[in-house]
Amino acid sequence: MTLHFEIQRIADAALHQADHLLADWLPDGTRKGTEYWPTNPVRGDRQPGSFSISTTTGTWHDFASGDKGGDLVSLLAYLRDCRQTDAARMIAQQLGLSFGGEHHKRDLLAEEAERQRIARQRDQRQRKADAERQAGWDRVAARARRDFALAGVPDPDHPYLSRKRIKPHHLRQRGDMLLAPICWRGQVVNLQRIAADGCKRFLPSGRITGCYCPFGRIEAGVELLIVEGIATAATLHEQTGKPVAAAMSAGNLLPAGQELKRRYPDVVPIIGGDDDRTKETEGKPNAGKLAAIHAATQLGCGYVLPAWPTDAPMHLSDFNDLAMWQEGRV
Repeated sequence: MTLHFEIQRIADAALHQADHLLADWLPDGTRKGTEYWPTNPVRGDRQPGSFSISTTTGTWHDFASGDKGGDLVSLLAYLRDCRQTDAARMIAQQLGLSFGGEHHKRDLLAEEAERQRIARQRDQRQRKADAERQAGWDRVAARARRDFALAGVPDPDHPYLSRKRIKPHHLRQRGDMLLAPICWRGQVVNLQRIAADGCKRFLPSGRITGCYCPFGRIEAGVELLIVEGIATAATLHEQTGKPVAAAMSAGNLLPAGQELKRRYPDVVPIIGGDDDRTKETEGKPNAGKLAAIHAATQLGCGYVLPAWPTDAPMHLSDFNDLAMWQEGRV
């Protein structure tokens, strides 16, 4: 029997034990239908999402790197950085099959040693990646605090403030750019830079998840509104006098809420969601409302959406939109 057919035979046999083999080689993965989704240890992947393996065909693809293969033998060769012949021999030994005329008995001690080696390598890569990410966050945080300290009091007639009809509050201005402080555990760690035309940019490579921009003083026993954007936060703070935290995005409502609950365990959080009503009319998900409901459910708190009058235009979606429309209508 040729080597090619031997490798194919092992690949076919591996498919029958795909769940067992993949859990052994890539233990942090999860099964989704007929696919297995782990992190990719070859490139120090931090979370699943781009590396998938079919448990029915053995095909695999890393959408981030472009690496791919047609069976589990090629997968193991990729993971171990070895020839497919060697990978097939390792699988044969793991399954107690013959390969190239040799019959291999499973060496359980060797398999456990290999699992521990792989786990150590994965932990080392993870620690290195985490350290590099933290160092990047620290550099950006230092820059954010420096830039914020050097910035001046905003022009109350800054185009963005005028267009949104909000006060400057604690924002600062450098050149024609407004600077909104993004905080984590009481410290400024990033900035949202807002241009005159409303274009918004964070400092690149800075911490975002779990961070927020606070408006007003957060105190025990007080209701704390957690919303998406700066204009919405400023509007609700001005209307209610309550403290408000801008999570900066729908996807960050929950992480920011969790961080705020850890830092201020005695506050009463309320999620203030955007209401993307036009999406519903188009048969699409109302992302703002769904994110608010999900965050409130996970946090065990209430949520509010803008109370739209019957004649409010459908393109309006947040509390700032509602306030500006009501002011213009009166």
